[in-house]
Amino acid sequence: MTALDALRCTDHDTPGGAPVPFDGHPPHADDTRALAMARFDGDAEFFARIIPLFRQAAIDQARSLADAIDRYDAEQVQHWAHTLKGSLLTVGANATAARAEALESAAREGRTQELRDAVRQVVAETLIIARQLDVATT
Repeated sequence: MTALDALRCTDHDTPGGAPVPFDGHPPHADDTRALAMARFDGDAEFFARIIPLFRQAAIDQARSLADAIDRYDAEQVQHWAHTLKGSLLTVGANATAARAEALESAAREGRTQELRDAVRQVVAETLIIARQLDVATT
């Protein structure tokens, strides 16, 4: 499965039904919502306005990150990992943001061998977070 295939998955299942590899556990929906609400000082109105913007941006950024690793483009992996890290930090998804930062560093240092699985993990976690936060606003 390429990193881009992970974008076609729902929740945390791959097209073949096998779980997407995680280093630990996927973010729990209640934790994701609580962190985001805390990040926005409990402002539910702002939360409802910002989450759809985050969701679309995060999905686009994850798609670009996945595409970059599938093309073995370390410079673009670094760029999109950095961009995605900022989006994740905005909603308080600190653990996934830290993994995106590690990707950014690995790409900058040319450690491309360790990138593919790490990109798949960050992409999958980002999609879960985006979905959880989207559901929280409905």
